[in-house]
Amino acid sequence: MSAANARTDRFLNSLRENLTSGNYYESHQELRALSMRLLKQKNHQRALEFLYLGALELCQYSQWNSVSDLTTLLISIYTENKLPVTQENKDRVYDIFEKLAHAKENYTRLFESAIQWTVKVDGGRGDEQMHHFVAGVLRLRGLYKEAEGHYLVGTVESPAALGSMLFGWAQETDARDYGLFIARGVLKYLALGWYDAACFCWRAFISRMSAAFPEILVDKSKPSLVSKIGPIYYVNGAHEQVNFVQLVLLTVERSDGSPRSDSARILGLLRREYENSFGVNAGVVHDLMDAVAEKFFGVVVQRQQSLFDIVNSMFAPQTPSRPAIAGNQEDAMD
Repeated sequence: MSAANARTDRFLNSLRENLTSGNYYESHQELRALSMRLLKQKNHQRALEFLYLGALELCQYSQWNSVSDLTTLLISIYTENKLPVTQENKDRVYDIFEKLAHAKENYTRLFESAIQWTVKVDGGRGDEQMHHFVAGVLRLRGLYKEAEGHYLVGTVESPAALGSMLFGWAQETDARDYGLFIARGVLKYLALGWYDAACFCWRAFISRMSAAFPEILVDKSKPSLVSKIGPIYYVNGAHEQVNFVQLVLLTVERSDGSPRSDSARILGLLRREYENSFGVNAGVVHDLMDAVAEKFFGVVVQRQQSLFDIVNSMFAPQTPSRPAIAGNQEDAMD
């Protein structure tokens, strides 16, 4: 065993003894002081090691504020030193965030700081895997609006996770029409030009809805009709917005990029028929559909907002009976 590893083991053993004795504050301060000394010595890796291992030890005693403080310092070292977004560096964050997801307090600013580290180092919207993981943590906390934005710029697994989350969110509300929820995912993915993602989101949502409400969704698929969105449903009852989202996906699939095509004309008819059904959210849906028309049908749209602002537009708030933790960890991290 190297001398450095021996010192680490001695420190961790001492830390565990203090924690067992209930000396949480002292342990936290000792960890912080040691890390700051190592940083002054430019020994960043050792500082990160102690912050990471110490935070995990404090997690076992639910000392979440101390864990948050140490993790904030760890991520600030990443950010200020522009440490690369490697799997090892991300895994430290994942291990701690996975445990913080079970705290009573919300640490959304801490989660966002991890995203900002990846933005600063890699540019663009940040690391897709980090977005997906943070979205899963926020979903587990029942912070659905916050999770939504991260899923939209996440990995190829994110669209299905978002579709499943949106259905769960709809179930926690008294929504008249579940289409309001699936529109959040599908229309935003389409506005970004990501048709396959919109389909995956739809399929995850509609599979759960068809299982929950077989009397509302009737499979009308025919062998001659093949679509990326999966089975074609006839929507009974009051969920007309669900039908609208399905029809938009089918219309986009048949687009040839021409603003004078039959599919472009059908899109216009769908907009006139359904947009106002979204009530206070009609304006958001209108702007998103403008972006869809531009992306897939070559329709030139004069607008004040950027595409980024449109995709990040907020739907009117819902009132879910939101629990402290929604679902189980395995589902939330998919």
